[in-house]
Amino acid sequence: MLLSAFRLSERVGRSVAGECRRIPAGVNGTLHSCTDAIDERRVKHLLAAIALLAFVVHAEKAEATSLKIFPFAYDDHGPVLEYYPSTSATKTLQGRVFIAITVRERASTDLSLLLDCQKRQLSLAGPTIPTDSAGDQSSAFDGIENKHFISPNKGMYERFVIAVCDGELLGVATSAARSGWTHFIESPGRALYVAPEGTRKLGKYRAASIRLYDLGGAILPDGRHIDARDAVWVIDCEQGLGAVAYERAFARVNGRNQTITTMGDETVTHDLSAVDPGKLKFGRPVPGSSQDRFGKAACADQL
Repeated sequence: MLLSAFRLSERVGRSVAGECRRIPAGVNGTLHSCTDAIDERRVKHLLAAIALLAFVVHAEKAEATSLKIFPFAYDDHGPVLEYYPSTSATKTLQGRVFIAITVRERASTDLSLLLDCQKRQLSLAGPTIPTDSAGDQSSAFDGIENKHFISPNKGMYERFVIAVCDGELLGVATSAARSGWTHFIESPGRALYVAPEGTRKLGKYRAASIRLYDLGGAILPDGRHIDARDAVWVIDCEQGLGAVAYERAFARVNGRNQTITTMGDETVTHDLSAVDPGKLKFGRPVPGSSQDRFGKAACADQL
């Protein structure tokens, strides 16, 4: 539709330019402007084309931004990678599963990605504006046999491919989460996941089982190395405060999670309704942090 509007304006423009070229520079010593020779019909066509073009640009921008967008990773400057859950589509070809999804980089560039889940690789299907709220990405699979797939570098895009293909991406139900966790968000140095069952309402509170990865590992005050933490977080939705009911820090050793240290009541990991907020010490999370974003999403029932 946008392209049609451009073509219409170009046709009218060429017609006007041709009329101008046919006007002599001066008639009886008087210089005439080209608009003197343009009839009223063409003026109306030109104005209509300009109005249509402006309307289409506005409409397509509004339509693109109307799609729900989820954050995947952010840093101190804002969103690093976001994605449109409704644009995901799956295609199986010769036993291989391909998933198409549109992402946004740095809050400015929309890209249509094609993922080869067997090989954990991705291809750029093309820059795009996701204008179909129904998520029709069928064109992303066109010429799939000729696509050039590459393995993403270690880091954010590698984790994004895994999250999409393993059913861990929040809001995108490609399959059941293989790991048992759903990706919530990444900040510099950390990746936050939540249990698929979401949160448990406890009056004005929300309790949730989470896993927080320290990307690249972390060192405890006593010098021991850990890779992640499993915890039960409790959010006071009225005050915007948070507390930890239980936490287990662990390290990956020979492919297994080895507990390094624990705190709190482990029984709440099996039954979130057993959390007693009255026994917890609450604090205010740093504004804009993963904990702050998680608390707001939990209280808004977005998990």
